[in-house]
Amino acid sequence: MMEKETLYRFFRGEASPDEERRVMEWLDADAQNRRTFDRERALFTALQLFAPIPAAKPAARPVVRGRIRRLAGYAVRLAAVIVLALGIGWGVTSYHERNWAALTNRIVVPAGQRINLTLQDGTSVWLNSGAEFEYPALFAGSTREVRLKGTALFDVTHDEQHPFVVETYACRVEVLGTRFNVSADESNGEFSTSLFQGKVRVMSRGDRQQVTLRPNEKVSLQDGLLMVEAADDPNDYLWAEGQISVSGCTFGEILERFESCYGVRFDVRLSRMPRIEAIGKIRISDGIEHALGILQRGCDFRYDYDAQTNVITIY
Repeated sequence: MMEKETLYRFFRGEASPDEERRVMEWLDADAQNRRTFDRERALFTALQLFAPIPAAKPAARPVVRGRIRRLAGYAVRLAAVIVLALGIGWGVTSYHERNWAALTNRIVVPAGQRINLTLQDGTSVWLNSGAEFEYPALFAGSTREVRLKGTALFDVTHDEQHPFVVETYACRVEVLGTRFNVSADESNGEFSTSLFQGKVRVMSRGDRQQVTLRPNEKVSLQDGLLMVEAADDPNDYLWAEGQISVSGCTFGEILERFESCYGVRFDVRLSRMPRIEAIGKIRISDGIEHALGILQRGCDFRYDYDAQTNVITIY
């Protein structure tokens, strides 16, 4: 029987070469071992999501008048953990070959949640709500390749001999060692990559366009062409820290950020968008109704929330 402590070190990318070899031999030995591996992997992922968040200074609140109604997000997090522990949509491990590199993990982040993973090479990955991410249990070969649908923030461990590659529906992003954000939404035909540190090369799948980004630059796919511009405000990527920045945003832009972070969809039935001047950040864990409550103090609107469909009607 494989010790759980060894498996958890393997999941965290902290296992020694000898422990990695033992895990692979144990997986090859019996189908029941592979089922145990899947179950423990799902539980490990759930525990990462539910781990206590380190104490931090209270986030600045938007400058709007009125009393702020706080709603706890504990029940939502607990429900997500139960789903994860049961292995529904999470930690699905595929065994294509009896081969170390063929052990592939697939993660689908539940709506309104986010998760941080450490890959086998030490690379840190933050996955946003709704993201789908595939990565090997062990990197092998000349490149370290992963696949992404949705939005993720990467902090890649430097390795000149083994470039890190993110495959998406639209483009291939290749790096050596860097920190960057990738957003690949195939359903809306949107793709962008923003670079914070290091260097990345982005190649489109269609006509094989190629651009190289420098720090604080962003590339996006517009009408089939890769367009480079100055990177967005770093506050736009605070989702990885569990916060939403609303500073300088219009009402519509704030709703778009809520959709991305909470996994909801807005049906706006207003004759015109309200005007709002907000400054500050909102904690994602406080929940969508808390966020809307704050927004209502700065502009006039009402809403109905259908929890079954996750559709919020604004009127």
